[in-house]
Amino acid sequence: MTSFIDSLAASEKAVIVIDIGQAYTKFGFAGSSSPHHIIPTRIIMDGKTKSVFEYNSNSMMSHDDRLTELIRLIFYKYSLINCRDRRIVIVESVITPTRIRHLLADIFLKQFEAISLVFIPSHLSATYTLGRNTALVLDVGYKETQIMPVAEGIPLAIQFDSLPCAGQAIHKQIQFLLDQYASVTYQGKKKLFNETKIKLSEDILEDIKVRCCFISPFDRAQIFTKNKSLEYTSSIDYPFNTDTIIHIPGTIREFACEVLFEQNIDGKSIVTLILDTLLQAPIDLRQQLADHILVIGGTAMMPGFLHRFNAELNHLINQSPYINRLAIKQFKFHSPPGQLNYIAWLGGSIFGALDTLEDQSITRSKYLENGIVPDWFTGESI
Repeated sequence: MTSFIDSLAASEKAVIVIDIGQAYTKFGFAGSSSPHHIIPTRIIMDGKTKSVFEYNSNSMMSHDDRLTELIRLIFYKYSLINCRDRRIVIVESVITPTRIRHLLADIFLKQFEAISLVFIPSHLSATYTLGRNTALVLDVGYKETQIMPVAEGIPLAIQFDSLPCAGQAIHKQIQFLLDQYASVTYQGKKKLFNETKIKLSEDILEDIKVRCCFISPFDRAQIFTKNKSLEYTSSIDYPFNTDTIIHIPGTIREFACEVLFEQNIDGKSIVTLILDTLLQAPIDLRQQLADHILVIGGTAMMPGFLHRFNAELNHLINQSPYINRLAIKQFKFHSPPGQLNYIAWLGGSIFGALDTLEDQSITRSKYLENGIVPDWFTGESI
């Protein structure tokens, strides 16, 4: 049932805020405290459900068509509103390709006839929820973990860094560990998981991650790494379908997420992203950033994540090469006013309610005249 506030916002043509992520898309009206809808960034393509950003050379539907179809679903299936003569705020990834930004401008300003459009980087947008304009923002999403400091309201893009270590990496680890250690009861008969040749979808792997897994405390993880004896947590039965039950051992539940904190061959992890970024920051800004760390993203909502992350930071700060180069004794984390998976969207909601929105937007008339999408890095036209 549509609420009174939703109806009022729709009737008054409130600003629409959209955050198109790799896995999920969040959208709603500016001034709202949470998105009105969070949907998978997927469409029905060739009779199958496909990610909008999944490359498929055999498909008859181009990437442009897929993105256009997603926008149609947002407005005509979920929101049931007309985009025409509305202002749009797009919360975008720091590394969104220029072609995608131009494509979104074409879709909203030409096809859907929005009155204006503005792009805001997700890291900058997240700082609007803090009531301050300087912070170190770490986004632990689906495909990547991205970090960028924001100083006095200016994203320091030169210090942007990322690692392909996030939610998708956990899914792959769960599938790998299930093949190694799990068993299955199928039609009353028990057998090893790898004997069944079951390949779990991303939706099932995410459901297992959310329902069954958690992040182990630092001390237990250290014991596990050193291969010492450890009393594992209890196993759990996961009903896969009507006649199949997957028996998930405690070792998978507790240590599938360790992939987030493991260092790669270059010695990098999502924890070293924080320390390396502080090393690259100006000396007079380092302590201020360390005192205002904001962690966002759906993967950061895993039970035990922030506690473990802080413990890892305090451990590595006393190790080489950081102990002699960073004079930081502690780290402080902000607790944002909402769930971590939509904090960037919430910042866009706040931004969309400001009086300065109109001055920073690309108007339809101006875009039809010159076809230019300003570059937010420099403030100059592309």
